[in-house]
Amino acid sequence: MIKLSGDQEQVIIPMKIFITGATGFIGKTLVKKLAGSAHEVRCLVRPTSRVAALRQAGFQLVTGSVNDPEALRVGMAGCDWVIHLANLYTMWHAELAQFTRVNVEGTYNVMQAALQAGVSKVVYVSTAAVYGRPVDNPFNEESRPGPRLFSEYGRTKALGNQVAWQLYREHGLPLVVLYPGIVLGAGDDKPSGKYVSDIIHRRVPATIFHHSTATYVYVGDVADAILRAAGQPETTGKKYLLGGAG
Repeated sequence: MIKLSGDQEQVIIPMKIFITGATGFIGKTLVKKLAGSAHEVRCLVRPTSRVAALRQAGFQLVTGSVNDPEALRVGMAGCDWVIHLANLYTMWHAELAQFTRVNVEGTYNVMQAALQAGVSKVVYVSTAAVYGRPVDNPFNEESRPGPRLFSEYGRTKALGNQVAWQLYREHGLPLVVLYPGIVLGAGDDKPSGKYVSDIIHRRVPATIFHHSTATYVYVGDVADAILRAAGQPETTGKKYLLGGAG
């Protein structure tokens, strides 16, 4: 497949891609960009996932979860890239242990399966929340995370991040990690999206976080960053914060 870029022709080699979290907010945008491409896409889905759009796009579906090593092994067999989006993101959960089970243990399972499958690139979508409140202001990819993480989500994503980088350092996992800020866009049913929608439609009596600084990023830009990170060999071993300017 040839993609025109300016006056130059860029050769895009079709890849076999395994995606976790394809039915999530970012995942839905990513798979729309992949639909109709030359790439062969497999998606890990739970039995309760809504998969009509994935089937319509012609993607292969593997039923299981990030805590199902056999499903991961089968799904990744013969794949070139792994894109790991699946995570537990919520402000509150009745079972706190689920954060660890999905965001830490699940991440380890995905990364370990990718190593065993011998894929050429793993794109792990983490979150800027793993930095907490760093001393550096503004902070960058190499800034040291602050001592405090502000939620169980942030704490367990930070542990998952450590797991992934340990496998990179000790076993050569071909890893690149993206750290988006607060991801917004149409169809966002997560707490951040609902808050913005409630403000726009005047459903809240007052706004919050007046003295805080937050970095937002458009979901389409995150999806583009995922594909660029996967397709460029030089991104292996790199970290990328994703956020809008202003």
